[in-house]
Amino acid sequence: MTVTPPRRTQAERRASTRARILTCTADSLLERGYAATTISEIQERAGMARGTVQHHFPTRAELLIAAITHVVDARLEKFRREAELLPPDQDRMQAVVDLAWRDLNSPAFFTALELWVAARTDADLRERLLSEETRVFAEMRKLYAQVLCEPYTSDARTETLVEFTIALLSGLSVTAMLTGSLGQREAVLRRWKRALAVMVGQLPADELLEGRPLRRASTD
Repeated sequence: MTVTPPRRTQAERRASTRARILTCTADSLLERGYAATTISEIQERAGMARGTVQHHFPTRAELLIAAITHVVDARLEKFRREAELLPPDQDRMQAVVDLAWRDLNSPAFFTALELWVAARTDADLRERLLSEETRVFAEMRKLYAQVLCEPYTSDARTETLVEFTIALLSGLSVTAMLTGSLGQREAVLRRWKRALAVMVGQLPADELLEGRPLRRASTD
């Protein structure tokens, strides 16, 4: 016997339409850039009437800000899922580098970058974008803290090292976007992980350079 699925409620249909519009907007920002991401472009991508798009998002600015919120939520959820899958015996500072790099070198990050650049000369967009970026950075810091655990959470150096990691990898991601050199990126990641191991005392300072055999710092 064929079972007819229950009809979706109006709220469910509205949420589905809104999600499709936001996904199409994020895809357009990533693929075509800020200038080309117009109401007309999203209308065509979503296969909807212009009035439908504008019913949910009356202005382009509202659409773009909502889209970045949509992307931020996806970034946070992905980070949480990946953090839950970490092997219990993996060094947590090294794990944070890997997690941060996957986030900061992801399509979602490059989508956000499109709006950052546009916001430099658009005061209204910048004001609205700042609050959303404040949220994502605050949430990511909480997630980093949850991943790190002891002995890092009580180590006074940890907050600074995490900040350095985010700044370094953000810059590396922007550079990689232009150069596309995977080998160079991986080399920087390896060197930064090694530097972190030296700074937290896991390796002696004379082993900072690659090519030297790894040996743990003495605990005597």
